[in-house]
Amino acid sequence: MCYYRGKGDEPMARALTNYQNLVREVKRGRIEPHYFFHGPEQVLAQYVVSVLQETLIAPGMESLNLIKLDGQKASEAELVQAIETPPMFGDKRLVIIDQPAFVKPKKGATYEQWEALLANWPAYTCAVILAKDVDRRLRAFKDLAKKTASYEFPALTAPEAGNWVEERLRRSKVRYPSGTGRFVVDRCGTDLELLRLEVEKMASFAAGQPLSQTDLEHLIRNDAETSVFDLVDAIGLQDLGPAWALLTAMLDEGAEPVYLISMIARQLRLLLVARHALDAGLSQQQAAGHLGIHPFPAGKCVQQARQWTVAKLQQAMLSCLQADENIKTGTLRGESALNQLLLELISLR
Repeated sequence: MCYYRGKGDEPMARALTNYQNLVREVKRGRIEPHYFFHGPEQVLAQYVVSVLQETLIAPGMESLNLIKLDGQKASEAELVQAIETPPMFGDKRLVIIDQPAFVKPKKGATYEQWEALLANWPAYTCAVILAKDVDRRLRAFKDLAKKTASYEFPALTAPEAGNWVEERLRRSKVRYPSGTGRFVVDRCGTDLELLRLEVEKMASFAAGQPLSQTDLEHLIRNDAETSVFDLVDAIGLQDLGPAWALLTAMLDEGAEPVYLISMIARQLRLLLVARHALDAGLSQQQAAGHLGIHPFPAGKCVQQARQWTVAKLQQAMLSCLQADENIKTGTLRGESALNQLLLELISLR
């Protein structure tokens, strides 16, 4: 669900009670000058951002009128400058700010310039603030919730996640048996990043044909995420033997190489988030809270992240991208690309 706080003193519910309705409004041209998307389910928030981009920015103009800023690194003055800079060869400029410092306690973070800007907002700029983590006690949060189009993206419940799976399958024109959404969520959980990968796998397998329950039993495995976690754990420990055995077992069970690479890359992204959190001085519990996944795997993920550096994790993710490209361009067969990827990841340690 998404909730809107209007420009009055009290929060009020609007007809846009979920992201689908918000997307519908954007496509109809009902676009606000500034949005505040906060909460753990940033996959949905990012999808809304992509629709805003398609609506506001003409193809080929992204380098001129689409600005993405890391709110943890950019100063408040830099954020304000990005908002006030006029568009080039277009009517609108879209500025996306990820996790600005003023919505989560951070030493030295200021909000005064942004507060003044909200009172004198340039008509040519649409801005989106993305904030997975917020402190609702802060004046900045309360001010943004009152003065902007503010939507909360909480973690989905199991029924909501199941509906999301089936909606994405329908968009991909995939026919599926009754109860598919619930079946997938029961096996994979409610993490939308993981569910998105499962939907892509089902759509690729279907290839225009209806899916059967037997297909689902074959495609959606209970142990997929655990096996990939164990694989990355073995890589982190430089345990080539166990890593090779896990990879071979998953391939023998029929796992698609491109899917395995995407799952490995996802795990590495989680490790990178955890590593950044640890480097920022957060405790293990605080770092786990940044991952947006179940507390148990989050805790294991933070422990695993201690075995890596940021630079090596970034290189590992680049290796995943290269392996994916090698398969899709036909440079290497799937199994060969995975074997090469495994050796590269082991060598990083």
